[in-house]
Amino acid sequence: MEIVIASGKGGTGKTFLASNISIFFDRRLGGAVAADADVEAPDLVLALGGEKTIISRREVWESAKAHIDDGLCTGCMKCLEVCSFDAITVEDSRPKIIEEFCEGCGACAIICPSKAINVEEALTGHLLTVESASGIHVVMGDLEVGGRNTGHIVYAVREDAKKLAGRLGKRFVIVDAAPGIGCPVVSSLSGADVLLIVVEPTPQSLQGARRVLEVARAFRLRSYLVLNKYDLSEEFSKRVCE
Repeated sequence: MEIVIASGKGGTGKTFLASNISIFFDRRLGGAVAADADVEAPDLVLALGGEKTIISRREVWESAKAHIDDGLCTGCMKCLEVCSFDAITVEDSRPKIIEEFCEGCGACAIICPSKAINVEEALTGHLLTVESASGIHVVMGDLEVGGRNTGHIVYAVREDAKKLAGRLGKRFVIVDAAPGIGCPVVSSLSGADVLLIVVEPTPQSLQGARRVLEVARAFRLRSYLVLNKYDLSEEFSKRVCE
């Protein structure tokens, strides 16, 4: 069974809950593997006591970046005009790609009259499987600076976690999703069995939780609300429960 833990905003205690559920399920309910699907800022392994042993590490190539052949470039600057991501600057009267900004859309390559620009495959990030100090196996993604296609890495994290759970004979995969409702979260929810939405008693958190719930309904995903920090505002907590 795959259980995803999400929240509409950061700081609600989502990772805290994911780490505790992972340990409890692993020791009491037939075993669990944890998956950190927040590939832009993975920290689940820290909540599980830190990294003890790296079991595997592999590269993910799902991005694309533009590259300029200076030998063919005539300096017409047409590429600079069509780039929507401000990923091209000028140095010594020549265009230069800022790789961290480049989305690999290919507009510059299409417009270039001298065919000096190619769009090439680029490293998106890494997938790691580690054993934490608490004994929980964690699969996590680590996005490269300027990396894109986070949804692909999240999908790979979940698939690796499921395979690892099968090899180890673990019943559960606990997924710690990224906050919000962006592409990584959608990739975390798709095909899951159960969703736990962590909310704190604040208007911002409640509104964010409602947005996550809307996405979950689109996937027809069985969802439950977990109210954390109840005593932060008992009056608002009662409103959340109502």
